[in-house]
Amino acid sequence: MRDPLARRTVVVTGASSGIGRALCLRLAARGMGVVAAARSADALRELAREAGAAVHVVQTDVTREESVAELRESARRACGRVDVVVNNAGVGYVEPFASSPVAHWHETLATNLIGALSVTRAFLPLLLERGGGLVVNTGSASAAGWPHVALYAASKAALHAASIAIDRELHGSGVRVLSVEIGPTAGTGFGSRSDPTEVAAAIRSWTELGIAATEDLSTADGSAQRIVDVIEAALGPTPAPTRR
Repeated sequence: MRDPLARRTVVVTGASSGIGRALCLRLAARGMGVVAAARSADALRELAREAGAAVHVVQTDVTREESVAELRESARRACGRVDVVVNNAGVGYVEPFASSPVAHWHETLATNLIGALSVTRAFLPLLLERGGGLVVNTGSASAAGWPHVALYAASKAALHAASIAIDRELHGSGVRVLSVEIGPTAGTGFGSRSDPTEVAAAIRSWTELGIAATEDLSTADGSAQRIVDVIEAALGPTPAPTRR
């Protein structure tokens, strides 16, 4: 039986490391054409060297509309079509809300929420003109309200709500917009720009609340596979049900 992912094209943002990088490699191995987008040109070149011709890389900043537009046009030129878009680019600071800089709020929302929606809107015409396609937005268990990551949690909760709303707007078009909840994942660099003492305090708080523990950590490969499963279910012969 033919692999439902083979010979399709996917655009992945946040592809330079962690879950995004692992996802690109997994999807390329399944026969998909992959357009990998991220801010780090060096990391993208390394990904391209490892993955080979199956991966086309585009340096992209999802917070800049002109950069997102160039990503869309580059994907169109390189692949001719786009079947799936995965919004994985994200940033998160681990810090107490009361002392968190407002600049961090803007950066988090601009990347995790507005950036993802900007990419979604940019690629919608390509998906709609084909009469079908899929957008997957990576969510987070923290959207339930984890302390010390208030703005990150808020950005992911808002993206989840927007995914449902847009999916409903597009009902009958053949284009789906889904979100997938990703739990705590090792090796993503999350919180790497935060004070290590604040990160340690947050982990203690999460453990005491019973919402996260070291033994619950997934790997980047494991979390990437969750996204692959969502894509496969949506593109397979029995599509995943719409969340309504």
